[in-house]
Amino acid sequence: MRETWLYCPTLRPGPLTLADSEARHAVQSLRLRAGDAVTVFDGNGHLGRGAIEAPSTAASKTNRRQPLTLLVETIQTIPRSTHELTLIVPGCKGARLDWLIEKGTELGVSRFILAEFEHSIVRTGPQHARKLERTAIEACKQCHRAWLPQIESGGSLVAAIAAVAGATLLVAHLEPEAPALASWLNTHSSATARLAAVIGPEGGLSAMEIEALRLAGGQMIRLAKHVLRVETAALAVAACWAAVVPAAA
Repeated sequence: MRETWLYCPTLRPGPLTLADSEARHAVQSLRLRAGDAVTVFDGNGHLGRGAIEAPSTAASKTNRRQPLTLLVETIQTIPRSTHELTLIVPGCKGARLDWLIEKGTELGVSRFILAEFEHSIVRTGPQHARKLERTAIEACKQCHRAWLPQIESGGSLVAAIAAVAGATLLVAHLEPEAPALASWLNTHSSATARLAAVIGPEGGLSAMEIEALRLAGGQMIRLAKHVLRVETAALAVAACWAAVVPAAA
């Protein structure tokens, strides 16, 4: 039977009360009942294992919604992955950004930086990061990932480049002579330990942005022969990277 994962940022041994939103999901969507085994994670590498507790007799006689309590019996620490991928992307319209975060989280992306480009259409800010964190939490619950990815938004491309100093920097581009990403990864396996990839907006990177990326050591790579949407390009990078990361990393 598949493990049921729940999220609690204040994970600790013993009785634990879930936040209202998480409790509703557990009871209404997952149909969990007293005695059901669960795994709880805090997004920082800690996993608690225990079971749903029955509500008190007094609580069961009232009509008010009661907090959902777990009894956490053991806590395990999962080390952070030794391989990191940061995606530097522009904002996307509608649900496309949620989809990018959801699938990128499943593929193991460590950090998402939503940067502003010269040709950006959607501008993002801290409120987007807070909303998208919930998407990442749900993705972690689904794919059983103990560490939440970092999500940052609202900064410039220059600030994003500075934030990944020391990482190998790749730039998705249609430059004909640029190597295909899959081939590049196969010949630069050591670079997968700390990698950052820039995906420009659908209007493309400006000449000034390309120059800034080159000056920062950015290496151009190709993803496909056609122009891709932001979320498609981002997940193409994540999937290629995930395929070459050692299972034990």
